[in-house]
Amino acid sequence: MERRNIVIIVASAVVVLLVGWFSLKHFGLLNKNDVPAEGWDRAQAEQVMRQLCRAADSVGIDTMRYSFVETDTKKEFGEKFTSLLLELRYGLKPSRITYNKLPEKVDTVWAIAMLKKDEGRSALDSLKKTPVFGHYTTLVNHYTRLRQTGASDTAKLVRQTLNFYRYLNRFGFDKFLVVNVPAAQLNVYDRSGKCLLPMEVIAGKKDTRTPFFTTYLTDIITYPYWNVPRGIGIKEILPKVQRDPGFLTSQNMEVLDEKNQVVDPDDIDWAEMSAENFPYRFRQASGCSNSLGLIKFNLTGPGAIYLHDTNARDLFDLTSDRWRSHGCMRVQKPVELANYLMEEPVLDEGFMNRCMIGQKPETLTLPKPFPVFVVYNRADVDDNGKLRVYRDVYGLDGRPM
Repeated sequence: MERRNIVIIVASAVVVLLVGWFSLKHFGLLNKNDVPAEGWDRAQAEQVMRQLCRAADSVGIDTMRYSFVETDTKKEFGEKFTSLLLELRYGLKPSRITYNKLPEKVDTVWAIAMLKKDEGRSALDSLKKTPVFGHYTTLVNHYTRLRQTGASDTAKLVRQTLNFYRYLNRFGFDKFLVVNVPAAQLNVYDRSGKCLLPMEVIAGKKDTRTPFFTTYLTDIITYPYWNVPRGIGIKEILPKVQRDPGFLTSQNMEVLDEKNQVVDPDDIDWAEMSAENFPYRFRQASGCSNSLGLIKFNLTGPGAIYLHDTNARDLFDLTSDRWRSHGCMRVQKPVELANYLMEEPVLDEGFMNRCMIGQKPETLTLPKPFPVFVVYNRADVDDNGKLRVYRDVYGLDGRPM
């Protein structure tokens, strides 16, 4: 009897599972990407798909990825349909961004619901309600003009920037910071694309490029040390010290051991030091001569990359060469940026001029982490709506600088 009861229970469980599986499959809940087999007008969906492709083509999306044929299953067609919808709304992750710290949110449920609701007929209306960033519409108009005049190279650059503006829809930030390396510009934007704080930057040289990434800015350090990266220390500082023992003193630099203890440079046999056996690191003391200036803006990666002031502020006025750093970004208005990020005037107007002696680093923690995008957009529009095309300073587009 007991064995019979067990068999009955197992059989009942199997029946329940089968019924449940059938129900989930039938109502499209088992795989949300599946298009329901019943009550679905393929011809209507294909008509909408063609409309979406025309809309996508007009804003610089390569629609070849979404071409469909009669032999596509409903699932295959549905995946192409929803993927195109998502690219129209959220763009693609820019291929040159190699480090991502900011969380992305893509509403795949929305795209699937658009298809299942009425074969996508509501999709275009829904897309029209998606907020556009800043000069997006003006940039689309320039893209149309460039295609009509056959300026395909410039049109390609505009397409990349349009994609970046769509990509921003993956993030719900009220305010964020964008450094565009080819333009050598830093801008703080609100969600609509209004520029709240513009300034110039000095970015990495071609052989020591600033990387492209998304991250958070978390805190500000006044009177920072410059902890010299090992690569710079070995390749640049060590040879100078070996040629001139007074170099460290002239640059207000210290030598630290592996325990971060300051070492007397006179106790080191510099002639015997090399990249292979150098157990120390260099640190530049805080003050007016520090390469980071008086303010450093810490990021949550990648590596030893950050924003900072500079002890050579006259470069912003004396030269148009904005690509001369080891990879970090020097900012033109460090006090204004610090006060904006802190949401209060923590530094007065005279902070940069006093440069007090003997100050130690002090950390100011932001009220909340501030989103940062570092990108390589070679085309954009200015405040007057005029198209600007920037030099390929890193030679990434295969043409001479």
